[in-house]
Amino acid sequence: MTKLVAFDLDGTLNMTHTYAVAAYQEALKELGAGPVAESVIRSRFGAPFRDDSLFFLGDDSEETFRRFYRAVERHWTSLMRERAQTYPGVPEMLGELKEQGYVLAVCSNAKEDELEDVLGVLSIREYFDYIQGLTTRQYKADSLGVLMERAGADWCCMVGDRFYDREAAKANETAFIGCRYGYGGSDEFGDGDLLAEDSGEIPRLLKRLVSSTPWRKLWLKPWRRP
Repeated sequence: MTKLVAFDLDGTLNMTHTYAVAAYQEALKELGAGPVAESVIRSRFGAPFRDDSLFFLGDDSEETFRRFYRAVERHWTSLMRERAQTYPGVPEMLGELKEQGYVLAVCSNAKEDELEDVLGVLSIREYFDYIQGLTTRQYKADSLGVLMERAGADWCCMVGDRFYDREAAKANETAFIGCRYGYGGSDEFGDGDLLAEDSGEIPRLLKRLVSSTPWRKLWLKPWRRP
């Protein structure tokens, strides 16, 4: 049986604020939209980049998006290479899950080449069987569905820190673990969600989810609709 665990990146594996806040602040200053508080920028982590262009600049035109993207990119890459780091315990947690036989993937609202770059700098690329970036449909539920088809998953759990991740899991009828140590607010999770206070709790929560899933449901693959 293929048990797929799909991880969000920002706020789940990657302490994105160590470089992204400064990159956004510098870019927005160049575009005349600053200053912007760190708390506001953190609240946007996990959103599609095009949505950020509209949020910060009030314009969703292609020209504005490209200006915003280029401005952020000028600062993002160099700062990421200097400052990027995982949350405490992430490499050990990923290694434990691989030993337990899970298929691991990253499912994030970014381009796949950007995900590869960050995972390489974080030195955790080796743990992942699949890297799934944002699809042309521009929302995470579709990205997760594509990923599950690619992996031929019999069971799947989405692990993330924002409501985007929770909604993606719900849309694909999969399990979900919320990461309270990330960038999401307390109102982004539901009463019945399993929540991890740190990355070290994730293996235990996954074991609980798998053991509580009826064996027939593991093989029905409800996301594979005709």
